Amino acid sequence: MNFDYDFCVFITTYNRPEKLNNLLNQIIQNQKNFKIKIFVFDDGSDEKYNIPNFVKHVKFYPNMSKKKYWKIIDTTFKYVKNLNSKYFIYLPDDITLVDNFFEKSKTIYESINDSKKICLSILTDKRVESTNWTNFKTVDMGDVLKTQWNDLCFISEKTFFFELDFKIDEIPLSRWKNNPNLSSGVGSQISLKLHNKGKSMYHTKLTLVLHGNHESKMNYEERKLNNIITI
Repeated sequence: MNFDYDFCVFITTYNRPEKLNNLLNQIIQNQKNFKIKIFVFDDGSDEKYNIPNFVKHVKFYPNMSKKKYWKIIDTTFKYVKNLNSKYFIYLPDDITLVDNFFEKSKTIYESINDSKKICLSILTDKRVESTNWTNFKTVDMGDVLKTQWNDLCFISEKTFFFELDFKIDEIPLSRWKNNPNLSSGVGSQISLKLHNKGKSMYHTKLTLVLHGNHESKMNYEERKLNNIITI
């Protein structure tokens, strides 16, 4: 099959223009001979962005924040439905890429010998040592870890979105009634749906993106308690 793109990259951002510009520059530096299309989904930022013309910029009004983040990801899924790309990569705006990022992501994903594989998470931190959402105990598979959860920093093919019907279900506000520090619920919903369908979700053993100890724009209080620092 002929694809319009080798990779479609989806980036979510909010009030981090400098970090986003650094990430876009890194994508260009890692592009090599790949055909790449970049989409930026901006959650109602009030800081000024200078986004290049070759990047598709989708801005939301007003700010969706954590409790309506599902709307942003649902919108990205609707874009995927009409794109002809071999791979899709989701990234937050506050990470940096390792050298040869696209080649490494593709190579590791393709090396997974599992007919049920559906995605490979590329941000690896201490959370892979625990069960997350699906209560699946992580299994060491060599170069990758079978974790059975996805936290929206990953590589996949279009089948990932097909299995989710190209949509994210609305997450009710009651989710945060007893614990306002809970996450957006999007990763949890995706992970549970795919796990219950018998699909295999993996993490790279060595992270392919770097995330440091900086504040969260969406889940500030929780990240003060439990930082995401890649290993």
